[in-house]
Amino acid sequence: MKKTLTIIATIISLTVFGQSAEELLVSGIEKANNQKYKEAIVDFTKSIAKDANNAETYYNRGTIKMTISDFDGALLDYDKAIKLNPKQTNAYYNRAGIYVNTQQYKKALLDLNKVIELDEKFPSALTLRGQVKYALNDNNGSCNDFKRANEIGDKKAETYISKYCNETEIDKESLSLKWPEDEKWKIAETQENDRLKFTELLRNGETFENWTEIGTMLVYKGVTGEDIEFRANLLYEQTKQQCPKAKFTIVDMDKKIEYPWIIFSIECPISGQLKTPESQLWLIIQGNASMYLVDRAIKEESLPSKIKLKWTNFYKTAKIISK
Repeated sequence: MKKTLTIIATIISLTVFGQSAEELLVSGIEKANNQKYKEAIVDFTKSIAKDANNAETYYNRGTIKMTISDFDGALLDYDKAIKLNPKQTNAYYNRAGIYVNTQQYKKALLDLNKVIELDEKFPSALTLRGQVKYALNDNNGSCNDFKRANEIGDKKAETYISKYCNETEIDKESLSLKWPEDEKWKIAETQENDRLKFTELLRNGETFENWTEIGTMLVYKGVTGEDIEFRANLLYEQTKQQCPKAKFTIVDMDKKIEYPWIIFSIECPISGQLKTPESQLWLIIQGNASMYLVDRAIKEESLPSKIKLKWTNFYKTAKIISK
């Protein structure tokens, strides 16, 4: 089971040694703020060439690499930033975020322990550590962190207490999405535990051995506050491990509403470990108590425009319901 938790990556700018290196660092930050990530990385790299002992430059470059899902590159930069400045709490925190999203929870816990040792009131560190402890089945430790975070003013902590400690909000919330009756969908398999609900659907009497179109619905219980675009990119990176030629396209997205959502496609021709082409259209909605994912897939190298439009309109009928 995969459990992805909330992280916050911020770019910071502090005084650096050497005017030229400083100018390149400032230029890189400006480009990063304008989402010119590749250009920002170039500036940060040039700055490092002029001053290889500035922890903040490595930190900023690592944060951009993290933003574009270059997790290995980001980890190397965060490692260097921490080596140069062992009190760089931001680097520990963001590195923990990568470990969380790659399910390396024990490594994440060590970094979060260090963050809290250096600064107990670091924004979101206690809350994130609480979620990591929950993933490691340390429910008591998890709740203690949430309660402490609440005491020092983390606004999200009270919500996490109700979700992780009382387990009441999860049961009240669900995703409503009615699959078209004329397409003859039927539930083929359902699995559920206290962290995840997984449902697969088939149509027209097909089986898992001979399907031409398949639907999947997932509920990640208790996963809240996550950046939906980050999760979409994470799914894409995971797909590329089996299908190196996979193509990722954001179809539509709204991150500024109560329940942020994103619709995106991942299209895979035969490549790598993939022996049969498969194209998918995904929907991710972040609820207040859980995160919801829906996937429809066909065995083709790409999604025909008519199917993509039809499925997109179908996804937009989805609603978060609170009982």
